[in-house]
Amino acid sequence: MSDKKQQGHKRFEGKTAIITGAAGDLGSTTARLISEEGARLVLCDLPNTEPKLKQLVTELGGQGVIYICGDVSSVEDVKKSVQRGVDEFGGIDILLHCAAAITKGRLQETDDELFKKTQDVNIYGTFLMMKYVSNKMIEAGKGGVIVNVSSDAGLVGIDAIFAYCASKFAVCGMTRAAAKSLAKHNIRVCAVAPSILEGHTLENNLDVIVKMSGIQGKEQARAAMIQANPMGRFGEMREVANAMLFLSSKEASYITGVVLPVDGGKLA
Repeated sequence: MSDKKQQGHKRFEGKTAIITGAAGDLGSTTARLISEEGARLVLCDLPNTEPKLKQLVTELGGQGVIYICGDVSSVEDVKKSVQRGVDEFGGIDILLHCAAAITKGRLQETDDELFKKTQDVNIYGTFLMMKYVSNKMIEAGKGGVIVNVSSDAGLVGIDAIFAYCASKFAVCGMTRAAAKSLAKHNIRVCAVAPSILEGHTLENNLDVIVKMSGIQGKEQARAAMIQANPMGRFGEMREVANAMLFLSSKEASYITGVVLPVDGGKLA
């Protein structure tokens, strides 16, 4: 173990991270882990999640942690959230973009408005967050890191979640394109691509699997998916969050434009 680690070195001491989807399973797990490593936090999520955001701020000790309610698909809300972080902490060093709309249905089953809403949150929201956070990073001149959350459905076609699949492919493309344009500003842009995870969204995912495969019942679907994974289990939120923290850290200083599968070898 290094001397720094023995002395309790924290990888994100003095850094400010803005986390979208912070009231959700992945966002809140990521907030807890990066807070433990010294980061100041700007927690963002929809207005109906405010009680959860308040509770998370309290849990994290209150100091160096703020929250703001808004919609990532609203230009004004995004500008307000980013500016709040700058005003409160002097700048934004890291964006951990966890916000997403998870929808299901094959092409012919996908309602026009549902498709548009999914793209508004998952594509337009990702664009807005990357654009306005990176603007502040460029102004500050200190570089920074952006980590988006895509999905295994952004790397292979999954017909039962057509709109979501389309949006997550776009997240991968935007991540790679932004990595090239922002590298000259010392801003790294990466993404993680999780497979199915334990947590509140698992039930929804099992519904999709039942629909897609014709398997009778969620328990059978769960068993089939576990059996199909090389590691024989679903992933945990902390495993994805830890991957995001690695990509955000100095240890990943020469990594940009990568979409990292966190899937137990599912796509290997």
